Amino acid sequence: MMHETNLSEKNAFCRFAMGVSLTAFGIAKVSRNPECTKGRLMIAFGAFKMAEGIFKYCPTKALLSSCMESAMSNNDSNSNSTGNSSMQSMFSGQNSMSSEQIDKLMKDFSSAISGNTSGSNATASKQSDSSNSNQNSSESKSSTNKAQNPS
Repeated sequence: MMHETNLSEKNAFCRFAMGVSLTAFGIAKVSRNPECTKGRLMIAFGAFKMAEGIFKYCPTKALLSSCMESAMSNNDSNSNSTGNSSMQSMFSGQNSMSSEQIDKLMKDFSSAISGNTSGSNATASKQSDSSNSNQNSSESKSSTNKAQNPS
C-alpha cells in the first residue's frame, strides 16, 4: 500500500537528520544503561522520524489534514454558506466579508468621521479641564510644602 507523499524535500531531509541524531543519542543512552527507558523511546522515535524522511510521508500530518477536511465538510452540511466561507477564510488566512457587512462598516466609519468634528470640541474642553486640575494640584502641593516647612 503506497501513500502519496505529503512532505517536501527539505522537510523530509530535516526529519531524516533528526531521526538519525535521536537514534544515535538513544543508542548512546542504552549502551551506558541497558534499562534506560528514555533511550529506548529515543531509538523508537528516531527510527520513526527516519522512516518519515525516507518515504516523505507523515501519517500524523495525513491524519490531521483528513480530520480538518472532514470538519470542513461537516460544516458545509450543517451551516449556511456564510459560515462556511468564514471557516474556510479562517483556515486559508484570507478575510472574506459580505457586501452587507462592508456597507455597515462604511456607514459606521463615516458617522465616526462626521462625529469627529464635534468630538474635537469635547477633546479641547477635556484638555482645559485637565490643565486646570494640574494647576490646582501644583497649588495644593506648594501649600502642603509650606505647612511642612514653616521657614
